[in-house]
Amino acid sequence: MLKKKYKDRLKVLFVTSELTPIAKAGGLGDVVGQLPKELAREYHMEIKVVMPKYKIINEKDFDLKLIIDSIKLFGPDNKPYKLSVWKTFIPETIVPIYLIDCPEIFNGESVYDHDPKQVKFRPYTFLAKIALELIRVFDWRPDVVHIHDGMMGMLPKWLETTYASDPMYAGIASVLTIHNLAHQPTMSLKEVKYVGLQKKNFKDVKKFLKLDYINIMAEAIDSSDFVNTVSPTYAREVMTKKYGSGLDKLLRKEKNKFTGILNGMDYSGFDPRTNEDTPVKYWIDNLDKKVENKLYLQKKLGLTQSADTPLICVISRLATQKGLELVDEVLEELVDMGAQFVVLGSGQKSIEKVFIKAGKEHPKEIAAEIGFDANFAQTIYAGSDMILMPSRFEPCGLSQIIAMRFGTIPIVRSTGGLADTVKDNVTGFVFRHYDKHAFLWAIRRAVDIYYNQKDHWKSMQIAGMKKDFSWKKSAKKYIWLYKKAIKNHKNKLNEEAK
Repeated sequence: MLKKKYKDRLKVLFVTSELTPIAKAGGLGDVVGQLPKELAREYHMEIKVVMPKYKIINEKDFDLKLIIDSIKLFGPDNKPYKLSVWKTFIPETIVPIYLIDCPEIFNGESVYDHDPKQVKFRPYTFLAKIALELIRVFDWRPDVVHIHDGMMGMLPKWLETTYASDPMYAGIASVLTIHNLAHQPTMSLKEVKYVGLQKKNFKDVKKFLKLDYINIMAEAIDSSDFVNTVSPTYAREVMTKKYGSGLDKLLRKEKNKFTGILNGMDYSGFDPRTNEDTPVKYWIDNLDKKVENKLYLQKKLGLTQSADTPLICVISRLATQKGLELVDEVLEELVDMGAQFVVLGSGQKSIEKVFIKAGKEHPKEIAAEIGFDANFAQTIYAGSDMILMPSRFEPCGLSQIIAMRFGTIPIVRSTGGLADTVKDNVTGFVFRHYDKHAFLWAIRRAVDIYYNQKDHWKSMQIAGMKKDFSWKKSAKKYIWLYKKAIKNHKNKLNEEAK
């Protein structure tokens, strides 16, 4: 029997496109893999997760069990689809994950890899609809359905339209977490029939934003009972024209149900005392050993071995958002000031070529590791002195948090989660304006302190290593958010009943 304090525990259904470690493409997967774990462990919440069963998922690795073999459920277009449901658990928890096996829809090898002939918004709109249908199949009604990004944006819309009169769904609140506002799925007015609604169901948002199409992210913001994004600063930024990606006006209108909660960090795999990919283990009490990891990394990359040379890294998706054009603009200056540079990542071919070329021109000072190797990333964190993150925008960012735990000083632009996590001249170096000169000045400040103020440099390393961005604090804020969503939903129902 549950203790009294857990009798009325919250029930939450997560609907997601990815989840670490089962199938991951980015930070969204980390959040959905870690937040439910913390909520279930610390707050004894009853959580279920629904996601696609991609071909890349190995059934044996995650002990998948087939629990529903060949069932017909209605998709967004109100047509029956034949699918199966598999079950596993978030590792080290009893939080169940239900994987939707429908080759007709999820027919690619991995996350976001689908038949290009499909309507672009179709796969995750389908997932959202099936997740709602599974509530009935399992006879399990959550207090809240928590969706992630605009891909599943039709779900809150259906809760207030298609499912509004069904007693099974009437009391379910909806929460939308925006991981990146720039990703906005859309559909044409002709495609409305695919989601089982009529044009009139979308007229309010379409008119408010003066659109001649349907923006599914905007509809999700409008329909959800509460909306959040993944850092407080990013939440403020997206309500401005500069960062709002066309939805700033809508977010300002809905500001009473909009907030920012900083993503947490699962440190279990990112600890230089225990990390398997850190050649020489170290911590605050023997921080001098960190330099041995630099010497190891320099040798491995073919760089000149030198304990004194500052080694600066970038570990990132190689995309315009990450501000890597600024890194390109300062590479020659880095070499001139006696620093070394290593980049690990993949993405836009034009950016990859820039770093490959630089590595060929300066083989003893610059190393370009194109591709992504999560294990080697830990070796780079351990061996580097600084990490560069000059992002144009950054909803949250985790690399700066990981780097601090490894005693690697972040040099970041003051935007989004970078502004919320790095304190200038205390745990890192922060610049504001997106230009080469501001960025280069921050790097020069860092290199100067590295060479000439050894005690201050070490105090900054220790301050960063002691920082705790674990999920405990953030999870508590999600509890608050869910309760606010439930309250908002009840108020909405009461208003409609009048």
